Amino acid sequence: MACTRLALGTLLALGAGAVGAVQPKGGESQDAGLETSEVEFFLPELYISTANAALEDVIGQLPNRAEWQRFSRQRRRAGQQPVKAFIDPRSGAATNIIGAFPLIPGRGVGNDVTLAKLSARLGRSVRAVNSAVVAEAARRFVVENAGVLGIDSAQLGPVKAAQVTDELWQVSIPQAVNGVPVRDSRVALSINNGNVVVAGTEVWGNASVSTDARVTAAGALEAGFAHLGGRSLHDEMVQEARLEIAPVAPPEHQAGEGFDGPLGKGYAHRLVWTYQFRRSPGQETWEAMVDAQTGDLIAFQDKNQYVDRSIVGGIYPLTNTGVCPTPQTCGTMQPGTPMPFADTGFASPNNFTGASGVYNYSSGTATTTLTGRYVDVADNCGAISASSASGSINLGGTNNQHDCTTPGSGGAGNTPASRSAFYELNRIAELARGWLPANAWLQNTLTANVNINLTCNAFWGGGTVNFYRTGGGCRNTGEIGAVFDHEWGHGMDDNDAVGTLSNSSEAYADIASIYRLQASCVGHGFFDASVAGSCGNTADGTGRNVDEDQTAGVHCATDCSGVRDADWAKHADNTPDTPLNHVCTRCNASSGPCGRQVHCAAAPIRQAAWDLVARDLQAAPFNLPVQSAFIVGNKTFYQGSGNVGLWHACTCGSSSDGCGATHGYMQWITADDDNGNLSDGTPHMTAIHAAFNRHGVACATPTPQNSGCSGFPASPLQKPAVWVVPGTGSNTINWDPVPGAVKYWVFRADGYAGCLFGKAKIATVTAPTATYTDSGLLAGRTFSYNVVAVGASDQCYTQASRCVQSAAQ
Repeated sequence: MACTRLALGTLLALGAGAVGAVQPKGGESQDAGLETSEVEFFLPELYISTANAALEDVIGQLPNRAEWQRFSRQRRRAGQQPVKAFIDPRSGAATNIIGAFPLIPGRGVGNDVTLAKLSARLGRSVRAVNSAVVAEAARRFVVENAGVLGIDSAQLGPVKAAQVTDELWQVSIPQAVNGVPVRDSRVALSINNGNVVVAGTEVWGNASVSTDARVTAAGALEAGFAHLGGRSLHDEMVQEARLEIAPVAPPEHQAGEGFDGPLGKGYAHRLVWTYQFRRSPGQETWEAMVDAQTGDLIAFQDKNQYVDRSIVGGIYPLTNTGVCPTPQTCGTMQPGTPMPFADTGFASPNNFTGASGVYNYSSGTATTTLTGRYVDVADNCGAISASSASGSINLGGTNNQHDCTTPGSGGAGNTPASRSAFYELNRIAELARGWLPANAWLQNTLTANVNINLTCNAFWGGGTVNFYRTGGGCRNTGEIGAVFDHEWGHGMDDNDAVGTLSNSSEAYADIASIYRLQASCVGHGFFDASVAGSCGNTADGTGRNVDEDQTAGVHCATDCSGVRDADWAKHADNTPDTPLNHVCTRCNASSGPCGRQVHCAAAPIRQAAWDLVARDLQAAPFNLPVQSAFIVGNKTFYQGSGNVGLWHACTCGSSSDGCGATHGYMQWITADDDNGNLSDGTPHMTAIHAAFNRHGVACATPTPQNSGCSGFPASPLQKPAVWVVPGTGSNTINWDPVPGAVKYWVFRADGYAGCLFGKAKIATVTAPTATYTDSGLLAGRTFSYNVVAVGASDQCYTQASRCVQSAAQ
């Protein structure tokens, strides 16, 4: 798909002023590359602060007060529990209604919906629940409750419904006026066990705006390119001009960055043309936004999702420093690493290797170009092609080789970056497929461009991941595992569930990285020690510690030469970052949460995610071993983030919380819920709340409590006893049956860190079977396994077994 875009609903102006005042860098010709910092801008009113007000605090001011009163009376008469709700003070629309509303057949609390009842409700025969049925039922639910939601149902766009698990559905309905989409505005629902458990709006104000453009598409193109001195022969269109409606914050109702007007007067709208292009030789994907009535250019931004001066690595397992002092900072090349799902040069069914780099061979010459089943590497150093008449190919590689250096075989593109990217991108996609098996993007092929002849960056854009060479005080970003995982994370964010890009997407991408590698430093080794920094060097002496304070003072990481560290305790101030104490005070103005720079503003969410697995799940009352904690974290992250828009609400100088239906906290506890009712708690609710609350992005409603699962697992310490028997090209994993188990999940990891890497769920085994044979393995390579017993609900599962390791024969 086209390159990603940031959520405009959280843009903050870099400063007001004449549009034409920003010029290309140093007066360079229009054919030259552009300097991002000197041409980007957007109007202040494009940044819209967010807040959640409790319904009971504002109901007297709501224009739909009578609808809420009628809604409450109906629930009381039906003997139903009162709902908890939050309101957007800008619009009066509900940002979250927390309850248990039976919608489709399921085991949720109070759910008596059958296919017959659903058929009667929809007015047609329903034989099975699929995405079309859920979308239709969800639209009907929203229309029926439009009065309390505070929305104009005529502005509902096409519904997208995605099934995340057997029990969890996520629904997103964008706002549109006369078919013209309203940017980043939607109604979102999450359905657990057949019940709608959270429903609310995001950046929704009922729009009253003409959709008849006075300015033509051609006129908009002319206005946008005029910002750069005119159109160039080196300009390549990525997205043709199209009409959108942009929500804006009326300046007369602003107090600093917050809304300070009458309830319901916080949104205005502008009809705009948007288009995207690239200008060679630059890598940026520029988006121009032009007012369709006046012809004014109101925003001009690079829409690539960058790692902020990051570096990524492949067969270099985590980084490429050349030394391996700890599993979390290991940077030595690992020879003989399997190339998962690589092309072989043979016809199907032997056209690709398996997950362990093994395929069935009979005769002939095998050839690989690393054009794999799921990942296709394109190396700017040259082509990749390695062959073997015996069928086995060793691409080679030794420690401290970098950039365009090759082993002397396999072509000019057989570089450390090519091999490293191919391995790590396949591994993180395999991990995600275990939790999101129906996700279409994870079944497609992702192109990775490595050794781009630029320095100190990497990005997701145009549907590809892209990595730069060594230079400028930075190592090769195509040789660092966390950078691979981070950029892949942007792609996953853009293509998960309902396909809504989260803000900050940097938080999503960082979580993907730290959960896969189980290392809090994002991109250790990204900065080498050649350029001095104010925070000193890392413990291994290979790079300088990063300073995450962008505005003043020092917020030093204590052992991270990457772009940032997700562990607040590994910073000099030893204090959890929140929107108010860090984002608003230490981050530059830009397009992320709180109107701040997206990487810096992601700190509270990435730290909350790290706290969940590294602190709160490992503490009482859960006391989970580290591997169990990361399994819970990965499951919750992948299944609970597909409907996240804004990770949290924020108004600098005032407040922040995670009470909106589309906020990270609400979506994660929804994914954790076992019975379609958040009010009675979820299995891991207090841990999730503690992690998010520590960083000011949780919600006190509903009351955090751990409950559910009807006695399974019976004991917090319940887990399978596991042993492995190696075989020829295989490992057979066996375990003792767990009473009450309906099925078992089998997890696998490989590589130097073994048990300490994020594991992929490779099999689901139905009880009473208590064995699984993992075949097609590379002989002599050690694989690490855990088994988890699962009850009647996928949210009810035991601790992971101890990690057992075995090398196939």
